[in-house]
Amino acid sequence: MRRISPLTAQVIVDEIGNEIHAHINFMDADGYIIASTDENRIGMLHEGAQKVIREQLECLYVTADMETPTMKAGVNLPIVIHEAIVGVIGITGEVERVVGYGKIVQHMTQIMVEDGLIKDEHRYDRRVRYRFLEEWISGVRNKYNWEFVERGEKLGIDVRRPRRVMIINIATYHQLSVTLQGQEKLEQMETTIRHSVEREGECLYLRMPPKQIVLVPICSNEQMKQIAKRLKEKIYSRYEETLLIGIDSNSNNDRIVFKMCDEAEKAVTCAVPLVREIVFYDDLYMDLFMNEISLGSMEEYIRKLFSGQSEEDVEEYMQLIDVYFTYEGSITQAANALYIHKNTLQYKLKKLETITGKDIRNPSEAAAYYIAREFYQRLHKKERLTRF
Repeated sequence: MRRISPLTAQVIVDEIGNEIHAHINFMDADGYIIASTDENRIGMLHEGAQKVIREQLECLYVTADMETPTMKAGVNLPIVIHEAIVGVIGITGEVERVVGYGKIVQHMTQIMVEDGLIKDEHRYDRRVRYRFLEEWISGVRNKYNWEFVERGEKLGIDVRRPRRVMIINIATYHQLSVTLQGQEKLEQMETTIRHSVEREGECLYLRMPPKQIVLVPICSNEQMKQIAKRLKEKIYSRYEETLLIGIDSNSNNDRIVFKMCDEAEKAVTCAVPLVREIVFYDDLYMDLFMNEISLGSMEEYIRKLFSGQSEEDVEEYMQLIDVYFTYEGSITQAANALYIHKNTLQYKLKKLETITGKDIRNPSEAAAYYIAREFYQRLHKKERLTRF
């Protein structure tokens, strides 16, 4: 027998109760109140509903002299879906006053219940798919037996089909999650993302707060980028919120899903420090281990390299270092970018060597400056990323 969820039943009684200004009870197929405009009655047995179900009555009127501790005056009508009673709707009040609402309420309820059952089935189907996808991407199913393949096929999921992975984070997820209004906005955004993904064609979607995982049929990096851009633009245009998206490697030949998820996870983790909203795993090198280094360690490294220098001096030298590496060590191009003479730049680089004991023009010592540049940029980009 199909059963209506208490959540859906409560939505129905609240809506009908507001329309007719009367107390409404919703009883399940066993005669227990699962939703009511009088919350004190939820969970109680309803004697009248049991009688309607047991005797297959079309209607049961309860007058004041028929009241019992488990049955109040009013009218009780069966909710029939596909010739089976799935519940009973009860209107509390004097029979003469509420009887006129009976058939209208019964008809409204049956329409809403049918709609609710469809939605409940969709939610149930989605939960089953989510559990299957969670098992798949967890790495438990590195090798698939026929039972697992067949389970997937019944759900419309071909686990043997090569796929790509993108992981989506809502940039302000943690800020939004602490308020009811923010949680509602998150739910709306997640629903929009899910619907958009489903319209992309044969993509699989899994919600695993705070992230969302999308499995895309095998395609190029450019195609993945276009999907990511469409999702990002839709969310920003509708909600003015930013998505951070990580995409797996295109050179992963074995296409093991949990490995691809790990790659996409590492990519999306780098989105904030790199100040990029779409990040490919294939573009990451130093960034792969940068996130393992604490901000405190980065600060300590810079203090040690520029020992005794003020913050203003360090900032000036970091600008010099950044330009030097941007132009691949070309003195002429770096000097032009800084609007200074080449000799002045050489003097500054020599002074930098005096301070740190390392010559940036020497390949074996340039690495210390390159790391300092990466650390400095991450530290100061984090300060500016308030919108994330």
